Amino acid sequence: MFTILHIALSLVVAMQGTGAPAQPAGTCVIHGHVTAADSGQPLRKAQVRLSSTETRDSRLATTDGDGAYEFKDVPPGRYQVYASKGSYVGLSYGQNRSTDAPKPLQLLDRQSVDRLDFALPLGAVVTGKVIDEYGEPAPEITVSLERYQFVQGQRRLTPAGRQATTNDIGEFRLFGISPGQYYLVARWSQNFGNASTGDRTAYAPTYYPNVTNVEEAQRVTLVAAQQLNDVAMMLRPIKAARISGTAVRADGKPMGPGMVMITQRNGNNFMVNPGGQLRADGTFTINAVAPGEYTLSVRAGADNETATAAITVTGDDIADIALVAVRPIVAVGRIVVDPAQAQSLPRDLMVSAFPVQNAMVLSSQPAHVGDDYTFELKMPPGLMRINVFPSGMGGRGAFDWAIRSVRINGTDVTESGIEFKPGQTISDFEVELTNKISVVSGLVTNSRGESSTDYTAIVFSQDKEQWTTFTRHQGSGRPDQDGRFKIRALPAGEYYIVAVDRLEPGQAADPEFLERIRTKATAFSLSEGETKTLDLKIQTDQNASPRQ
Repeated sequence: MFTILHIALSLVVAMQGTGAPAQPAGTCVIHGHVTAADSGQPLRKAQVRLSSTETRDSRLATTDGDGAYEFKDVPPGRYQVYASKGSYVGLSYGQNRSTDAPKPLQLLDRQSVDRLDFALPLGAVVTGKVIDEYGEPAPEITVSLERYQFVQGQRRLTPAGRQATTNDIGEFRLFGISPGQYYLVARWSQNFGNASTGDRTAYAPTYYPNVTNVEEAQRVTLVAAQQLNDVAMMLRPIKAARISGTAVRADGKPMGPGMVMITQRNGNNFMVNPGGQLRADGTFTINAVAPGEYTLSVRAGADNETATAAITVTGDDIADIALVAVRPIVAVGRIVVDPAQAQSLPRDLMVSAFPVQNAMVLSSQPAHVGDDYTFELKMPPGLMRINVFPSGMGGRGAFDWAIRSVRINGTDVTESGIEFKPGQTISDFEVELTNKISVVSGLVTNSRGESSTDYTAIVFSQDKEQWTTFTRHQGSGRPDQDGRFKIRALPAGEYYIVAVDRLEPGQAADPEFLERIRTKATAFSLSEGETKTLDLKIQTDQNASPRQ
């Protein structure tokens, strides 16, 4: 047990010239080929991307005329490798289908990996035409494919793959589509902010074959290299509205000039658009807004003031909307670490706050951690969680430190999040970090006792209150080329672990799935910084849907 040290300037002075440990030298080599899955022919100028959150390394290689690629001088670590080319379906290492979770590639010092090959299937193609209610071509209509996936623990209809925009004669072409079952949808591209022409016509999202309710839509099944041509879709008109109002700062002065953002909740998804120009006098007008639920938001000024308002559009104009800004909540905090480990803490840390399960709440601007290890966050109101990351990582990936706890006025809010309220100033704000990173790893065998290299290991808390989307108490891992999974940075606690043969994207956050699979899982305890090896047997979820 150690005594927590609030990093002070005296320690920083002692640390001058130190920082994060030097990156390991690049001693590894990767060779491979990219070919077409149907013919086996090499694919010239395919792109292969190598990336790692451990080494913070990202590289791109292009195949030659023989489909060959090479990466040299790669530091040892755990990597993802992804190959793509034009009309082909891009795949990561370890994927048989684009919906499968990728596998990591574990590189050891001076290791050479040969024949890391990719066979890319030729994607399906869908072509067609969109017309309006008069049979005229409908240009600039967004056409896309959607399918059901697990998002935030719920099965939701989500965009899949590329989207296309109709040309001047209403034609569209979608290509490089992964095999699967989809819904085809045409969406009117709202041209917010343009001067009104007096035309109040808008168009509802149209699902194939010409219905506005996805429950009545016809599902399209596509296989590799399939051509589905001459699909005809007719838009259905609805009445659009004009939205106008003013935006003022907290002191009553106009917020402009700037932009008013308009966010629409489209079923379970959010679509964010620049709605309209915020003029210097604080007035704004947004034209051609289709019926739906929206949030208007403005963030402006050096003080980072924000104003938001929720509106419901039914087709009638909405005038005199008053957006009144609130001053950002200021949270002055400090990083807290074990003094014995302080020298290995990176010197370029950033702290940010992000909303808990509410995409319509604005995030904070990231704040730099100063030389005295203090920081000042300015953020809009809302329930937030804290993230700490090295500058340049953008909050993505992992580094060799993790948040142990977040405290406000001595109260632990690590799991609950922080409710930042208007007019609030927080001065007793501590983010405690640790470099005692836990690791759970192991090998998996099938029902015949044979080693498996195709599974997903899932760790989740024994406390059902932690079966939420935004939790630190859950992780998953795919096997590397030696069949071993690795799950890092779980906090101390009581857990279940299970290996499954099939897992839909996002399903690991589905409480119903976790309840089903819990009876087949192994219970274990994990302490801070512990490295635990657990060998498992593959379990099958009898309620799982067949892979698409």
